[in-house]
Amino acid sequence: MYPEYLSLTGDRGIVCEVYKKYKKVISPMCCRAFLTKWFERGGENPADDSDSPVFTGRFNIGVVSLNLPMILAKAMEDNKDFYEVLDCYLEIVRKIHKSTYKFLTQKRAYTNPLAFMQGGLYGGHLNRDDKIEPLLKSATASFGITALNELQYLYNRKSIVEDGKFVLEVAEYINIKVTEFQRLDHIQYSVYGTLAESLCGKQVKSFRDKFGNIENVSDRDYFSNSFHCHVSEDITQIEKQDYEARFWDFFNGGKIQYVRVDVPYNIEGLEAYVTHAMKLGLYEGINISLAYCDNCWYQWNNIGSDRPDTCPRCGKKEMTMIDRMCGYIAFTKIHGKSRLNDAKMAEIHDRISM
Repeated sequence: MYPEYLSLTGDRGIVCEVYKKYKKVISPMCCRAFLTKWFERGGENPADDSDSPVFTGRFNIGVVSLNLPMILAKAMEDNKDFYEVLDCYLEIVRKIHKSTYKFLTQKRAYTNPLAFMQGGLYGGHLNRDDKIEPLLKSATASFGITALNELQYLYNRKSIVEDGKFVLEVAEYINIKVTEFQRLDHIQYSVYGTLAESLCGKQVKSFRDKFGNIENVSDRDYFSNSFHCHVSEDITQIEKQDYEARFWDFFNGGKIQYVRVDVPYNIEGLEAYVTHAMKLGLYEGINISLAYCDNCWYQWNNIGSDRPDTCPRCGKKEMTMIDRMCGYIAFTKIHGKSRLNDAKMAEIHDRISM
């Protein structure tokens, strides 16, 4: 119902690069997280031409996400250079990760015997009282990015469909800074396209509290997911793939691309979307909205009408609705009652292209 496809031989991305060179697959963790390269003998860098990266058993110690529209608004208010202000927040994220890493190094293997003593994690064959620091060397720590669409609009009143040049420069700048932090700290930092399940609402609320309602920036109840086009953009599936593929190489710590389709009777269309995504080197998710009545089992077919809150057959408000929340299937409503936060429900309501 929510198929996902991972390109191994496409034109871009670390997953395709690694598969082509080493014949190894970087499998996504949950909905979008990917590991960076860590070599069996050389660690951060290959010991020689025969050294190979390892991914199985490695893990991530956490993501801290930037509120980029708020950082730009603060720079404008203070009449400061955006990148100067951004540097301050990047350093804050860096300090949080270094603090987390230092805290974890003092934990003992007995706190999780399966992971640290019985081989559950890469290198996890420690003795009971050993500190787990050796296992952390290959772990990643992520700098999260969300709301690039709103950042672009705040910058020049254009969406990433209409422009995108500024936010591409920002994503590249953050990657350069994060790479430098990794070189200095010897922590495997990565840049992550934040899924923003509840953060989409928290971030926009923080923005409003400080800077108020700004059209197409903070006038909705949510910020956009990572580098994605706004969900309300009326664009084709192929266009959405092409717009978002521009950002692919800047988010090696976590990324996914979605397209929305009707209930998939059009097999040729689905094949075209997946084939195009695989050529581009994407991790592709197909989104389908479904609904059925818990009283009479009427099923809405997603064609030719809006999804009903009230069953058109029996008149009961007991519709169960199923959507992709961010990276996984979610019951938007069960027996007519919502299970998700208000911000995410507002985003789901506005969806046209996602």
